[in-house]
Amino acid sequence: MFRPLATITGLCLISTVHAQINVKLSTAQEQFLPGEELQLAVKVSNFTGAPLRLGTHPQWIAFTIERSEGGVVNKLGEVPDTGEFSLEQATGGTMRFDLAPLFALDRAGSYQVTAVVTPINDGPSYVSAPLTFEVVNGVTLNEDQAVGISRPDGTTEQRRYLLQQANFLKSLRLYLRITDSSGSHTLKVVPLGGLVTFNPPQWVFDRQSHLHVIHQFGATECRYQHFDPDGNVVAQQTWLVTNRRPQLRVNENGEAAVVGGARRIDRTDVPALTEAELAAARQALQPTQAPSASTNAVPSDKKKQKN
Repeated sequence: MFRPLATITGLCLISTVHAQINVKLSTAQEQFLPGEELQLAVKVSNFTGAPLRLGTHPQWIAFTIERSEGGVVNKLGEVPDTGEFSLEQATGGTMRFDLAPLFALDRAGSYQVTAVVTPINDGPSYVSAPLTFEVVNGVTLNEDQAVGISRPDGTTEQRRYLLQQANFLKSLRLYLRITDSSGSHTLKVVPLGGLVTFNPPQWVFDRQSHLHVIHQFGATECRYQHFDPDGNVVAQQTWLVTNRRPQLRVNENGEAAVVGGARRIDRTDVPALTEAELAAARQALQPTQAPSASTNAVPSDKKKQKN
């Protein structure tokens, strides 16, 4: 969990220096959806002249979040135990914490987070400068649909799956939000990537209540993603627009597949391919054909050979 970090680039940085210990906060982005994972990086640099021990007591690090218009955000949980670790003189290390389950960040607005590091219980504390971030509401693109799912123990439950788009710094991004049957409790928020304005995303459910989504994120590039009922990625692929735009189809057996366009093998594919598999697939891959009633998986990409 803990690792030294020589430099941090491409992040939003803010810091404060207290005599012998330097504390910096950073996030990989400035805006988040309510319920989205909010990873905060805390870098601690040791200039005390001796090894610095941290994590020796549960309250060695604490966070406070305030709204820009005033008021402290309610806490929902405690910071997870990190265990003990040490920093040598003139070195720095970074730990990352997800603030989403720790604070009630369900309201859109601007926020400031501050970290307090206390190496020794009842000793002096070192406070970071506040880091500002925003929580923004997304625009729901699909109808609010409840889907029933079956569990291995034989029980069933209903969930709702929402596709939402958000405009971050003039860049559209697509998200999947999974809620309980009432829609009042968010179970998971999954970022799906960039989104173009001229081609709306498409989504279907298969017979296992798995969600399949395809959306265009570039001039000709589309991303296909297959999720289980808990929002875990089962498959991810990149497809290209050719004379036909890639689309999702569900056959009579309730199996979903991409038809049209041409698949591009990519290192971001899930499941991941080995280097040998990548090379072989790039040579053999051809545009897919529509799924048939006899297939049990995504159709083969090989073209039929003429006799």
